[in-house]
Amino acid sequence: MWLIRKRATIGVGLIFLLLLGVFGRLIQLQVVEHERWLAQAAGAQERILVQQHPRGRIYDRNGVLLAADVLTRSIALDTYHLEEPEALLSILSRHLGLSRESLREKFQRKTYFTWIKRKVDLATAEKIRQEMEEAGARGLIFIEEWQRVYPQGELASNVLGFAGIDGQGLEGMELACDPLLRGEPTELKLVRAGDGTVIARRVLRPGRPGYDLVLTLDARIQHLAEEKITWGVERFRAKDGFIIVMDPYTGELLALAQAKRYDLNRFDRSSPEERLNLAVSWPFEPGSVLKVFVALAALEAGVVAPGERFSGNEPLRLAGHLFHNAQNRSYGWVTLRDIIRLSINTGMIRVALRLGEDRLRDYLARLGFGRLTGVGLPGEVPGTLRPVEEWSGIDIGAVAIGQSLAVTGIQLARAGAALANGGWLVQPRLIKEIRGEAQARVRARGSCSAQRPHQARRIASPENIDLLREMMRAVVESGTGTKAKLEGFDVAAKSGTAQKALPGLGYVPGRYISSFLGFFPADRPRFLILVVLDEVGVEPFWGGHTAGVVFRELAERLIDLENLSPKE
Repeated sequence: MWLIRKRATIGVGLIFLLLLGVFGRLIQLQVVEHERWLAQAAGAQERILVQQHPRGRIYDRNGVLLAADVLTRSIALDTYHLEEPEALLSILSRHLGLSRESLREKFQRKTYFTWIKRKVDLATAEKIRQEMEEAGARGLIFIEEWQRVYPQGELASNVLGFAGIDGQGLEGMELACDPLLRGEPTELKLVRAGDGTVIARRVLRPGRPGYDLVLTLDARIQHLAEEKITWGVERFRAKDGFIIVMDPYTGELLALAQAKRYDLNRFDRSSPEERLNLAVSWPFEPGSVLKVFVALAALEAGVVAPGERFSGNEPLRLAGHLFHNAQNRSYGWVTLRDIIRLSINTGMIRVALRLGEDRLRDYLARLGFGRLTGVGLPGEVPGTLRPVEEWSGIDIGAVAIGQSLAVTGIQLARAGAALANGGWLVQPRLIKEIRGEAQARVRARGSCSAQRPHQARRIASPENIDLLREMMRAVVESGTGTKAKLEGFDVAAKSGTAQKALPGLGYVPGRYISSFLGFFPADRPRFLILVVLDEVGVEPFWGGHTAGVVFRELAERLIDLENLSPKE
């Protein structure tokens, strides 16, 4: 009996100790380690999801869609809840074009989340889901994501740029206006059951879609300009080329076209060189196109009279250097009109000498050369307009004929617009409007703030602009730009041909930059057009014979497009 009581006492003690251990463990789990296990449970059951909203759309000035987001499904793998893996391997390999080996490697990872493929079109994703259900397979996660598409393909590719797989702007206006276009993401908390099913969803931070962008570009004009610059580069065997079409009164850019373009929907196949926007990122010596601005500076300074005569003979010696005219031709005594009409180097240099280094350099700076225009495109460079203190004895002669400085196409077009609009320096613009969800206008931010209209600044008197405009008419009527004549329309223009300088080599014989800057109708211009061809490979290579022809070809198409009426 004693033995039975002893054993019972020991049993009760053991049970008590066991209960005490269980109770202690409960205290440890629920009190001491409560936060740790709560966090672990949350880690297994809860997930913070950042949901991107669609980027804003991009339109041309007439409402043509240039860029938009479309809904897709991205597919990921949850190996913790994987069922029928072989069936899933077969389904994914067949529909996504992925090798079974690469998929099998992902299936072997012990992780909750592994990407299989991003941004699968909705039809393909739905087929995968249906076949997965039919096979009784589990383990795939389908996530809604937005993919950027460009309905017009390569149209304006070097202006638009593109957005990457995560919806961030990487080039062009997509990059410049990324904060506006991207919008703000929504932050969600998802709670899952043990089988992975979402049982609760809570919005932690609401987001919004991106704002829409309306560009000043006209898709029709952009298409024509791209067609003509491609034709011009091929026709004149040039290395490259670009065209700018601008409204000279507003500064709105109607086209920025170049020969090297790329398919925005396949941007990963493009090279950095193809993605450059030549109009803002390529500094070049403008050659004789600059003569119109040197002449305007002299007229504004009052150092020349319209009928005054200068020697157009050559050569002209300056600081030990001989300057020549094209084809070593001498012209005798000529007026400023003749100097512009026939593009006489020695005559222009003599005008510049009377103006002087300081006034010449200051006026070119007033026109915007040597600094950024603020057009808003990434990659814009300021060009080169050195201080007078750094000029050598021959630089005034070189600058007078468009050498020894570097400009960009957008700078040259803006300065040309002042000649067309009566003497006002306008702000080049690419953004016409920014719209919110309700089409309400919103204020631009970030890099896009440069797109707000700026107050135009007068840089010349109407009288001197009229004088120069008449000289530019003569260029097309009987000077170096006769190949740019338009039937029924007066054209004011200036041709340019500059020997090309290369780093470490200086000016290279046989390599030229040929350009043509013009506007029409001359009295009340509708369009300002700049054509630049790099390294023309034919004879003659002069700007009037090459870029001038491209100008005419494009202008004739614009006349038909806009149904412009010829002068009476």
